Amino acid sequence: MSLTREDMLRELELLPVWRLNSTVEITRQAKQERAPSEAPVAQEIEPVVEVIAEIKEEPTQALVTQELEAEVSEIEATALPDIANMDWAELKQYVTGAGDQNADWVFVGDVTFDGDAGVLLDKMLIAIQLYRGKNVYLTQLSEPEYFRRQIALIQPKLIVAFGEKVAQRLLSSNDSLDILRGTVHKYQGISVIASYAPSHLLEHTQDKSKAWADLCLARDTIQGMK
Repeated sequence: MSLTREDMLRELELLPVWRLNSTVEITRQAKQERAPSEAPVAQEIEPVVEVIAEIKEEPTQALVTQELEAEVSEIEATALPDIANMDWAELKQYVTGAGDQNADWVFVGDVTFDGDAGVLLDKMLIAIQLYRGKNVYLTQLSEPEYFRRQIALIQPKLIVAFGEKVAQRLLSSNDSLDILRGTVHKYQGISVIASYAPSHLLEHTQDKSKAWADLCLARDTIQGMK
């Protein structure tokens, strides 16, 4: 039995409200053992003093860690592939996403959209007459450069950012989600709407009306482009 938009809103509990280094080790081998009669006590102590002096000259553990991290970062930077020229087949090795690769709508979160959260997302999409795989692309915000390339390939009209952390990273902002909501932002010239993640709405049902307002803003923004 097909469900009407009103049925979907009711399922969402929106009616009537919603109508609208490795570690550094110091190893020293003792000098060849000598019999007490062959080596004075002062000669036995001397190597130990040398080792202690060299230990004092070693950099602190914090400095060593910083140096190692810098070396790793440099290696990783030089090892990155040519992201700017990646095609879909190459990109899928680094970033998770599914749907219409020519979609106008991109929904991005910090986890995959499955389970109960995925069911709720489907209801939210249907409420604004959208469906998975049809003019909709779902993805995660992992490595920023990979996401940037993904968006460049899709060229959507609008991005819906689910969750505070995702919205902050996408918009390079420290503002809370409540501040970021209700405004049309820009990412690479593409309109961005920030909203609550479906997983959040499952535990905080009082925010569903706010999420509905965000979806309506997103829908109106898309319609205003036509």
